[in-house]
Amino acid sequence: MTREIMLLFLRKELSDLRSNRQVWPAYYLLPIIAIALPLILLIALPALTDAAQAGHDAGARMILETVMNDPRLGGGTIEERFARFMLRDLQLFYLFMPVVLSSSAAALALVREKEQRTLEPILATPLRDRDLLLAKLIAAVVPAVLLTWAAAMVGIAAGSLGALWRVGVLILPTAGNLVALVLLAPLMAVVAALAGLRASARFTDVPGAMQFTGLVVVPFSLVLVAVVGRPAMLSPVAGMAGAVFLALVAYWLFHRNLRRFRREEILTRWR
Repeated sequence: MTREIMLLFLRKELSDLRSNRQVWPAYYLLPIIAIALPLILLIALPALTDAAQAGHDAGARMILETVMNDPRLGGGTIEERFARFMLRDLQLFYLFMPVVLSSSAAALALVREKEQRTLEPILATPLRDRDLLLAKLIAAVVPAVLLTWAAAMVGIAAGSLGALWRVGVLILPTAGNLVALVLLAPLMAVVAALAGLRASARFTDVPGAMQFTGLVVVPFSLVLVAVVGRPAMLSPVAGMAGAVFLALVAYWLFHRNLRRFRREEILTRWR
């Protein structure tokens, strides 16, 4: 019986997400950026390399030194090394995408039901708190991750073919890129969604939950993207270590949310 309620509730969550106009614009915009960004950078590649070699800009000079001193970029021309560098580190965007999408959806998961007065009937069902939070988590994370993977596949293909056109070399994703995409992207989405769910449980209005998520949850998650994702771009071993760390953080956050989720308080406080 509980499993049937869980499945029905999960279906309802996914249906609500499809009709949520506050979340869906990001689901359209971010994949377009993810696909277009590699091509934009490759089009601008000659200007970037010329600026770096000219040495007029300190930032461009620093990037040039990084590119020339990084043995992982292989040989070839400066343009090829720059292209490899940009396409490798651009994969961080595919960690940024699920963070924004899943945290935004999760931030609305409970507070929107409070405003619409649909949370009390749900809490009156035999659905356990664990199953309720798990359904909210799945509904926020799965679409975000699937869309990220789809955009990444198209973006990587566009970047590889664009590199073949621009520098004459087919540049494929590194092992670290693949580990980050397969392991870190879903885990980053889970961590961000759990933090968004906590905000959604605490706030009584949608603007407050969204503002807290945008100003606190997303920036903190992006720090995790930089701290965990950047080493993964350089080494698959670092990526797997980062995945273990994120899994532990997600486990802790889920159980913390579960301990702080009190049906009686929700039923009395938000009447």
